[in-house]
Amino acid sequence: MKTWFKAYLQLDKDIENNLYRKKVTSKFILLLSFTILSVLLLGNFIYSNQATFYVNLSLFIIMSLIMILPGQQRKYASHIVLHFMALGILLVVYFNQGKEYTPIWSLLYIFLVMSLYGHRTGLRISLFYLTILLILLFSFTPSALTTMEFVRFTMVACFTLFFAYLAEMLISRTFEKLITAKSQLEQLSKTDALTGLFNRRHFDEVLPQQMRSANRSHDLLALVIIDIDHFKGYNDTFGHPAGDVALVALANLLKIQMKRGNDAVFRLGGEEFALLYQAKSDQAAVKLIEDIRIAVESLDQYCDIEKKITISAGLLLINSKQNIAVETAYELADKLLYQAKNSGRNKVVISN
Repeated sequence: MKTWFKAYLQLDKDIENNLYRKKVTSKFILLLSFTILSVLLLGNFIYSNQATFYVNLSLFIIMSLIMILPGQQRKYASHIVLHFMALGILLVVYFNQGKEYTPIWSLLYIFLVMSLYGHRTGLRISLFYLTILLILLFSFTPSALTTMEFVRFTMVACFTLFFAYLAEMLISRTFEKLITAKSQLEQLSKTDALTGLFNRRHFDEVLPQQMRSANRSHDLLALVIIDIDHFKGYNDTFGHPAGDVALVALANLLKIQMKRGNDAVFRLGGEEFALLYQAKSDQAAVKLIEDIRIAVESLDQYCDIEKKITISAGLLLINSKQNIAVETAYELADKLLYQAKNSGRNKVVISN
């Protein structure tokens, strides 16, 4: 039972945003209404109240059907049920003339409205409901209710509304801050601190996704591994701070060149970078990386780096007809890079 309850309310699900709470509240409203109807139905059956029994039985059947509806079709059911609950409370208060503590169910309604609609919309709905309820109760004063009973309930209702509003507002703000912090941490976990590019960890996640996507759409996918030529000597000569400046300058150039929506740039570590992009043809894929290689040669002319730098690159072209594993794709691109470095550097070696 406990497992089913947690699964139904999705209590084990990761919290992605503040809508998660509203989904849980929606499910709780349906579950609460179903439970109340079950208790009333049992009471009607035990005490042989046939007229009320058949009314509650009809409502019970409707609620049972709502409970088994798919999620999308059940989207607005909790809203309808909640407002029927408000109507039911008002009718019970009217027929009982506010006696037997019938208005007290309104306090539960206020909390549910706040949680489902948020503090702003929830406040407006609750004020509208309380206005009708208090007018109704005032009409029973002093014949069925004493003036003090009316005043006491009004004060309790107003305090309940205030604290429900305050609690919902604080919870919403806390959720927003938590979600923002979570997003920032996720961004940091996949970003290189120095260059702001995606890191190796994110590359390992994106590469298989891009390969599957290109395979489905029959697009040509280009995987490029880039390495700065003689970068160790550059660091030894000018120092690591100057080396960092050169890395950032190259990263910024790659960002400018790789500006399409599905282009991705990564820093794999040290002076090694990777590019992932889709191309219309082999020639288009080669032209892009060649343009980048040529642009790097003149990087020292408009960036604050100590001397001219060059890059070597291995370009692996992957089409939908090839059945290449992710690990194999990276190894092939890396081998092409080393061919470029071993054959003179400052060049691009392309797969056959």
